[in-house]
Amino acid sequence: MVTQKYIPTDGVMKMCEYDTFTTEGLDATKWQALQLPMGEGRTWSYGDPAAKVKAKNGTMEITVNPFRLKHDEIHMFDDPKHLLVTPQVLEVAEDGTTQVSCEMACDTYNGNSDDLLDGMIGLVVADFSQGMVFDWVLSATRLGIIYERLPIAGVTPEDGSFTHVIQSPFVARNRPREFHRYVVALNRSERSCEWLVDSRRFFMVRDLPVDVQSITLGLIVSTLKAPEPGRGSISSHGQGATGYWRHLTISTSR
Repeated sequence: MVTQKYIPTDGVMKMCEYDTFTTEGLDATKWQALQLPMGEGRTWSYGDPAAKVKAKNGTMEITVNPFRLKHDEIHMFDDPKHLLVTPQVLEVAEDGTTQVSCEMACDTYNGNSDDLLDGMIGLVVADFSQGMVFDWVLSATRLGIIYERLPIAGVTPEDGSFTHVIQSPFVARNRPREFHRYVVALNRSERSCEWLVDSRRFFMVRDLPVDVQSITLGLIVSTLKAPEPGRGSISSHGQGATGYWRHLTISTSR
């Protein structure tokens, strides 16, 4: 486990910027394509070799156009079209609140931007050791959150997996390439997670099923449409997306 070097900002908060996105290309010490075991010694990689990735002038930009990665049977392998994650997990404060904050924007191509599940980008905040996911996701015109527990063999109890996608156009709506600030706030002592957009509460969950002690961060381009029996993957039909991320910070407060 790697503990980040926090920058004191006042008597009660510590903060760091995880990546300044100024290296021109991908900083391999901070990001790598996620790989998950498939069983029988096989591994599934969420890295599309044709994805265009660049970090310049403080912004990370990832384009996958069109979507190519797919899996005809397993939903969680079929969804992400490109997913970069932090190589090391980051600690969640035992006392107080740990916040992950990022400004994000999105462009979508040749799809339905009003259907969030058809093509989206997002900020992943996950405890893969316990299968827990707390994501912000957005298309060019819609935004929402994903709260789920992945069905990981040997990790998630039988019948313990779930997926909730929450959307609310009454709280916030975005436009193509329009930046907003998105926050995921985890409180271990309260077993809670809160999602905020531009400082407004979007959603909150209490009584998390596990104690989230550490998290992995990710930058994702994805869909969220399950494979269908007899048809296989239906997530890709020529559409694509570009995600933009800047000012990715991690802070703790009491």
